[in-house]
Amino acid sequence: MTWYTFFKSLHVVTAVIWVGGAFTIQALAFRIMGTGDARRQAEFAKDSEFVGMRVFMPVTWVLLLSAIGMMVNLHWSWGQNWVVFGLIAFAASFAVGAGFLGPESGKIAKVIERDGPESPEAQARIRRILLISRCELVVLLTVIVNMVVKPVGNAGWFWGLLAAMVLGIAVVLVTYSSSSTRSVPPATRSPSAT
Repeated sequence: MTWYTFFKSLHVVTAVIWVGGAFTIQALAFRIMGTGDARRQAEFAKDSEFVGMRVFMPVTWVLLLSAIGMMVNLHWSWGQNWVVFGLIAFAASFAVGAGFLGPESGKIAKVIERDGPESPEAQARIRRILLISRCELVVLLTVIVNMVVKPVGNAGWFWGLLAAMVLGIAVVLVTYSSSSTRSVPPATRSPSAT
């Protein structure tokens, strides 16, 4: 094994953990949010925050460091469009995670403690954090395509992937907007809470 294959293996494994975990959280979110069980939704929000802070956060740092290791090991140019795309996506994802998802998770916990999981504020915050993390998943999936294709010297791929990412986020937002205008049953207490 060379240093490059070591760093690449580490990079791929951490990407799988991050993206696979994010995808799994979204799959569970669809299922749990559809139950209308506020207690279950609140517990899920707490569990998601735990995974985010204790799994995703360290994994993203290992992912970044292994990427740097590959770049340095093979003397690749930092100006290649696929590298720039990956760094922009990493920075955006990190900013969203540290600037919104982490603090919002703490706010959700406080609202649930203060007003209960059935409160409109708690439910709105849970839906909003899932929406933002769903948009982040679109970014991560676009990065995977970017890293596989590695469109060296092809600006069309860069702009095409960027457009696909923006379109994907727009679809998530429109879908959320249209579903939130429909009659959504209010969250209820779980049978175990009574």
